[in-house]
Amino acid sequence: MNYGKPLLILVCFGMFCNAQNYFELPNVSKTYNVIANIESCGENICSGKTMIDLYDKATMKKYQTLSSADFYLDFDEIRKPILDSLKNSIIFDDFNFDGIEDVAVRNGRSNKNPLYEVYTYDSAKQFVLNDDFNALIRSNSGMFKTDSGHQRIITNQKNGCCLNLSSEYQFFPYKGLVKVLEFEEDTRDPKKVVTVKREFIDYKWFSKTTTYPRELYFKEK
Repeated sequence: MNYGKPLLILVCFGMFCNAQNYFELPNVSKTYNVIANIESCGENICSGKTMIDLYDKATMKKYQTLSSADFYLDFDEIRKPILDSLKNSIIFDDFNFDGIEDVAVRNGRSNKNPLYEVYTYDSAKQFVLNDDFNALIRSNSGMFKTDSGHQRIITNQKNGCCLNLSSEYQFFPYKGLVKVLEFEEDTRDPKKVVTVKREFIDYKWFSKTTTYPRELYFKEK
């Protein structure tokens, strides 16, 4: 059964509600239905202060309300959130690899990249802000990626045209994020590529530098 429309009606029923500023954000979570009340809306975009209500899909009861000081959504011609914009506005994923959905809420931009506030699930306190993940996002001016197979958090930084740095982190419940690997790629030389792999093993960092002929390196990639 599709509960989306009745849920939105329930949110607005009995209150002075500007329905044009209330939007269901469909299919973003396996566990929750999500309704966003966005402060300012134009013809094709909504932005600004936003209250985000999470409803448990199993019980249809409100689970928690989150907020953003600088949310953003693009809309199509029938006032539905555009898929790419929706994926960049709120992200549900298991960031700390405990088997339970966490959530990242868009809250501004930096260097044209959306910035997020990450909430991890806490059985006693529902979703709570996670300082480690939020510091990582601010230091990289953008969202990280998750590798659930290896239980790694991955960031990528680009310096100009030719220097790339990929970093991998593991999350430990009582230590937070710990960097365990760096891979640096230097393609400034027209004839060669230099890579540096640094790996944290048994509480020590090990480094390996490799030089490749440029044509061979990119052919293998």
